[in-house]
Amino acid sequence: MGSAERELLRTGLRYALGLRLTVVALASLVSLLLEPAREPVLTALVIVALNGWNAWYAYRKVRDDGMWLIVADVAVMAGVCLTQVWTSGPGTTAESSSWVLVAVSITVVTYPWQQNLPTLMVSTVVLMTAFLFGAAFARPDEWLAAAPVQLWMLVEPGLSYGLYRLVRHGARSADLLVARNEQIRREATIADARRADEREYLAALHDTASATLLMVGAGVVAKPERWLAEQAARDLEVIRGREDIPAGEVDLLEMLREVSGRTPLTVRWKVPESLTVLAVVGIALSRGTREALTNVVRHSGVSEAFIRVHRKGDTVSVEISDEGAGFDAAAVPENRYGVARSLVERMARIGGHAEVDSKPGDGTRVRLESPVTVGDSGGRDAELIASRFHWGLRWAVVVMNLIILYGLDLPKLLSGQDAYSSVTMQFVALGVFTLVSPWVAFTMWRGITSTWWRWPLVVVLFVVAILATQTVLPEYRLGVPHWSEGDAAWSLAALMITESLFVYAGLIIAQYALTFVQVAIGGSSAATFVGVVNATLNSLGYLLAVGMIAMVLRGIAVSAAKIARDEEDLRTSEAVANQLHNDRRDRYAVVADTTAPLLAGLASGDLDPGDEDVRRRCSLDAAKMRRLFAEGASDPLLHELRGCIELAERNGVSVRFAERGQRPTVPKEARRVLTEPAVAMLATAVSVARVTVVGTGDSVTVSVVSDSPADSVPEIGHDGITASTVRSGGQLWVEVTWMRGE
Repeated sequence: MGSAERELLRTGLRYALGLRLTVVALASLVSLLLEPAREPVLTALVIVALNGWNAWYAYRKVRDDGMWLIVADVAVMAGVCLTQVWTSGPGTTAESSSWVLVAVSITVVTYPWQQNLPTLMVSTVVLMTAFLFGAAFARPDEWLAAAPVQLWMLVEPGLSYGLYRLVRHGARSADLLVARNEQIRREATIADARRADEREYLAALHDTASATLLMVGAGVVAKPERWLAEQAARDLEVIRGREDIPAGEVDLLEMLREVSGRTPLTVRWKVPESLTVLAVVGIALSRGTREALTNVVRHSGVSEAFIRVHRKGDTVSVEISDEGAGFDAAAVPENRYGVARSLVERMARIGGHAEVDSKPGDGTRVRLESPVTVGDSGGRDAELIASRFHWGLRWAVVVMNLIILYGLDLPKLLSGQDAYSSVTMQFVALGVFTLVSPWVAFTMWRGITSTWWRWPLVVVLFVVAILATQTVLPEYRLGVPHWSEGDAAWSLAALMITESLFVYAGLIIAQYALTFVQVAIGGSSAATFVGVVNATLNSLGYLLAVGMIAMVLRGIAVSAAKIARDEEDLRTSEAVANQLHNDRRDRYAVVADTTAPLLAGLASGDLDPGDEDVRRRCSLDAAKMRRLFAEGASDPLLHELRGCIELAERNGVSVRFAERGQRPTVPKEARRVLTEPAVAMLATAVSVARVTVVGTGDSVTVSVVSDSPADSVPEIGHDGITASTVRSGGQLWVEVTWMRGE
């Protein structure tokens, strides 16, 4: 059972119990005060006891769904029915509406929200039988004359059950649609989370392990340093996925000071006294700051940097600058991961942006800007649930209108033709009221959303209702032949049920008020004042109840949508967590054999960053990471090779690169094997290297010539890939070929 259906049943039960409590109290108390009873004291005791029972029953029913409570309630109501001989007024006729009839009617009308269908049928038959027996005891000479009207008690719960089933069907339909949408959203969320986590992991890997190993490989750190050991230890936690990620709000300045403390730089600060942001914002800004500071250490040639933090409105900015060598920002190649993706993409993911401003000889300024909060766009579940609720409710009202017209009112019209000054007008009214239902059904079936046509139809209904009442002879008005008194209101309900409760109730009450004005002008009617009150409560209460249901459903839709979203968020969070855990485990496996031991050795001090072999291993491993950074590129093969070429050139190696032919797409695993020798040779080359990539349509060949050590070429073992190695003098030549379909 979905959230919309659960909320409907929970709220519907409370609403049904409250409706019954209110209507019974009004009808019984009005009769007690305005209509003399045969046994006033006993009548007062019965009314007080019944209202007390209704209050206690409502209190218990929302907490206890036991069958004993239903049996007790049916027994109490049956007992009230049998008291009519004492509690009905002497002027009560077989055709008039007594307070007992109102009490029993509203009770069976609300039972569908409390009982299943078999129990509802039994309860209705028991109460109808008890009511007829009570009427026979009270009016033995005329009770059969009222039997057809009282038998309507069988139809009322049927109509109410139909309304209940249709609205519940709408709730179930809404739940199915929401579940389908949530599944789509969940799959999209998981996919987005995987992509975002992959990008964030690569960014973190670039900012941490890769940056650290590059510094060691480039000889920036000549001996063991405490800050390097601490940084390597933290980097190791990052690649293992064990980094302590804060939640909620964090102190941004504290995070930035911690990041700056992991570098050998002297940092000058210009910041506010305190600045709190969401954790996701703080993480993005602090990691971006670390990347910028790492670039200062590696490239600027200075030992001092400046950090300025500023908040303006809902935007926070962090500026990292130095007065070092600078560079031509426009000339940065696309394959440079740090600027293009580690900074810019990271900030874009949280709705911010990054700018890099630098000129040769004029230092570098990196500006990171982010909103203080990160927005979350919600779905339209509430609108969807509300529309399905109202779909069920409108169909229920349409069906109820037709059943009342032809099950209750048509027999009245046919049997009371002597009560009309114009029978033709009565049939015209019946036809107009009838046409409303199929028209509303047609608009629902066709999905017509415009509502301009409703108000002209409302005017027509009011005019027809006035004419129908006017052609009922005064002495029969508000009696059994006056069938149009209530049915005009049901036609209005079918038209206006989706309007606000104020508009809906105002129109229904206005229609009844016009009828009573016409009756008052006519000077006579077939009902007493108390009878009119009870009859109005019986029918108007039901109509207003339907309008109240429409209003309540809007609130239920919002509540159900929130519950559905909360439940789905929990399921999605679990699914995302499981998927990301698996992804991170797989990613760590890629770097576990080489990167992790290097970082562990640097963290423990077992590896000396000044040692040439350690530097070479660090440089080689940093180059291998370029394969990970290249995964999202449009041409990952060339992106990876160019990244490695850039690293080699930073180390003073002169590299020539050429690319020819049409290349097929190489699968990821095969591509990693294909480029492994090139990565290793570029990382270990001493002074010169040449890289050539040749495509033939069905194959790709990567050829590298460099002055690398002979032992720098790894073993190749992969289906479909062949390799050859030639050593000539001081030059090493390796050619690796991947063939499609092999």
